[in-house]
Amino acid sequence: MVKRYHLDTDFLIRALLGRGAEQELLRAISDSPAEIEMSALAWYEFCRGPRSPEQEAVARSYLETEGIIPFGEDLASKSADTFRRLGSPRRRAFDVAIATVAMARSARLLTGNTRDYSGIEGLLLGA
Repeated sequence: MVKRYHLDTDFLIRALLGRGAEQELLRAISDSPAEIEMSALAWYEFCRGPRSPEQEAVARSYLETEGIIPFGEDLASKSADTFRRLGSPRRRAFDVAIATVAMARSARLLTGNTRDYSGIEGLLLGA
């Protein structure tokens, strides 16, 4: 079975603009048979920038052909249930939704800030 990785916005920004562990990990995963994707919500966060068209193109090149996963009605309902169950503050709303998409896709979530995803049962973090 091929591993699937789901990127959050912080991870992608650090991987593309930094020189640290995130950049090395993204390169290693992209050179493997693993699948790389992210939710449409995280892609929106990334693209709202400020980002140049070149930065968006480089980011997109790491994702599978259909690597931007839509956030539809079913995922919205699951995310809302998780959000209510966690009693999360509003600032975590996108994080809960991104985590829900990763879990629905049976993917490991790569993030630059694990604290944003604390307490989300069933979420697999990191490589």
